Amino acid sequence: SRVDISTCLLPDDPLPFAILAAVGATFFRFVQGQVLTVQLDMLVLFGLSSGLIGYQLALLVMGASIQDSLQHSNNQYASIIDEGSPRKNEISKPQPRPAMKRQSISEVLLKKSVQSLRSTLSRESNFRTASLPKIMPKQIVMVPTLPKFPEGAPIGSHSNCWSSPISKDFHVRGANYLKDKKKVPSDDFLFPCRGCDIFLTDDPPVNIGRNSSILGGKLREVPTFIINYRLPWGVFVSYHEIPQKFVPYLRRGNGYSDPSSFGILPPLADMAPGERAVCNFLLSDSEERDAVWKMVPVVVEGPWVVKRVVGGKPAIVGTKLPVSYVYQPPEGNLADYLEADLDIVSSAAARNILAVVRSYTQTLTIDLGYVVQGNMVEELPEQMMLGLRIHGLDPLTAEVLPPFEDESMDHPARIEDIDENGYDTD
Repeated sequence: SRVDISTCLLPDDPLPFAILAAVGATFFRFVQGQVLTVQLDMLVLFGLSSGLIGYQLALLVMGASIQDSLQHSNNQYASIIDEGSPRKNEISKPQPRPAMKRQSISEVLLKKSVQSLRSTLSRESNFRTASLPKIMPKQIVMVPTLPKFPEGAPIGSHSNCWSSPISKDFHVRGANYLKDKKKVPSDDFLFPCRGCDIFLTDDPPVNIGRNSSILGGKLREVPTFIINYRLPWGVFVSYHEIPQKFVPYLRRGNGYSDPSSFGILPPLADMAPGERAVCNFLLSDSEERDAVWKMVPVVVEGPWVVKRVVGGKPAIVGTKLPVSYVYQPPEGNLADYLEADLDIVSSAAARNILAVVRSYTQTLTIDLGYVVQGNMVEELPEQMMLGLRIHGLDPLTAEVLPPFEDESMDHPARIEDIDENGYDTD
């Protein structure tokens, strides 16, 4: 049944409205200037009654409006269906409607309010969910590593490349060096070169081996010795494979218990003198390593001023610039690595050499060799530990250092994060 609004509000007919207005005016004129004393409880009761009456009137008006809207929509829908349906001679009988529970207008309005509130909350929840950043698994960013110099190509024909130099071009201490001070050409490199990378970064990190993107993502396929040159504008990194015969010494020297070897080291007596020196190097602490690890730079092709500055004489690395060592033990299918971080920026001598060399890096071909100094007869003759030839590096074409896989590396490892045993404390 439809609610008649005229029974709830003022009459629409002019005559009853005029009579009601006249009676109201007469009543207000009569009470004008009159003083009425009302107790507080009666005043509160009168106010609450007036409020409840007004609330009920508002519900009746809203309910009537809703019913009018629903009735109007049903009439329009019925007319559309009637116009769109084909005319039939037979008139279908209306189906009986199921009995519905009669509800008051207050209940209807309350239910509609609850439905509206639920709809609003649902939209806000969907908006917040869409606004939140989606947590996706961090993917390893693969960056191209520097290519190897083509075999047989003339020096200077390609840049931004690397190759393995000839080990015999490096002269090392001979078997009788402690007596005659004579040097001899070295045998093959003990740690073969795997490649190198050059990256741009404002904050050159230590323990760059934790970055899964370096060396094309293949770093930890085999045990590797990493040399990380920390430069003012980025890092230059070279990678050298550690043969299996040296791995037990690597792990023992860094405090890692190797279950595969049952704690037994291969005998040094079966090794060459240069191999014994490398084994002792791997078993030593940082100070002992700094005292015997030598760099041998040789300019193969470049301006005479660079050749004069570089010189080509061996130099104990630890006495020229700060070096920190980081060891990462094997993890599942990931091989271990030992990293030497060379802080070029902290060395005045290294900065002076770099200032001269940087203007010629694109046309410079240089060999960087490393050897463990033999101070005992058992370690002589020396043998080059590793070597790398760099062909015309251009830092302007270098890749930006890829982000580290773990979030903590948004602030890369620093020297103070490395403990006395060379382990990363992060």
